[in-house]
Amino acid sequence: MTAPPVFEAALAEAQAWHAALPEARAFCPWPDDMTWAGRKPHALPATRHITQTPGATTAQSSAFLTAIQALIPHADWRHGYTAAQVGQDFLDRFCWCELAGPQGHFHSNQTRLTLAYWGPNLFYPRHHHAAEELYTVISGEALFHADGTPDATLGPGQTRLHLTQQPHAMTTQDSAVLTCVFWRGGDLAEMPSLSA
Repeated sequence: MTAPPVFEAALAEAQAWHAALPEARAFCPWPDDMTWAGRKPHALPATRHITQTPGATTAQSSAFLTAIQALIPHADWRHGYTAAQVGQDFLDRFCWCELAGPQGHFHSNQTRLTLAYWGPNLFYPRHHHAAEELYTVISGEALFHADGTPDATLGPGQTRLHLTQQPHAMTTQDSAVLTCVFWRGGDLAEMPSLSA
């Protein structure tokens, strides 16, 4: 079974994005074990904001954003947290999908590649996981926090590395942020745990 064209287009843009960012190439090779797994679409309230308020892009990232926007009605969007943990307002303006990985639209055991969106004026609480993680910003901007590392405001084309079990958080202000996140090592299927 082959992937629908909208997924092939998004994956091609993700691969071009990976190739264009030296930090992403150094973090992990592009996986060569991907097979189409298919997942049923699942919409969330925040998905409409990816089209309406995605934040600013660059010439380099705009094609990737366009491919993600085309993917919105076809993708399996998730939360991974409950309202009791992060609040309903957060859930209404946050979503992510696994484009590739152990539970992704494309199955891979080599890496996990997720697309994630946070609306303006949100705080993503401190959390951690065994896998190492590289955030890459596609559109908008956010202030990234990580224990033992200075805070940094990142925009399109910029990256942030989080080490295994390193607690980290994020704050958006006037802009939303859309990211492509790569995981390596550890349990790629593990969900993040909120940190104390």
